[in-house]
Amino acid sequence: MEIIVTDERDERFIKYCQSFGCVLDEPQVVLLLVNYDSVSGCASFKVYDSESIEIISLFVDSVKNREDISYKLIKQLEKIAIDFDFKSSYVYLQKDDALLDIFEKLDYKIIKNDDELLIKKEFRSLI
Repeated sequence: MEIIVTDERDERFIKYCQSFGCVLDEPQVVLLLVNYDSVSGCASFKVYDSESIEIISLFVDSVKNREDISYKLIKQLEKIAIDFDFKSSYVYLQKDDALLDIFEKLDYKIIKNDDELLIKKEFRSLI
């Protein structure tokens, strides 16, 4: 498997998101998990504010390795964001979203608990 960095205009990303009933057309960084010639996962972010990103998609085909693959895709998105000098990451989730456990393991904290959850992670400085 290979992770490819691309953007929202990539036809593979568009078709893969549509297979989940989702259309994402905002400017963003996209990671595609490619297994041979087919996409088996993706994750993406957009700019949230001048210092933060917002993870806006995370789709994975594999049921067996879903948590491990999700973890790797999120960590790779965070690495790219840090390389671009972003300081934090936000994610909006539904209250019953199964992804909450994965994000909590990655040190995301709930900062808003209304109709939907807003979670945030501050990136640690290496300096």
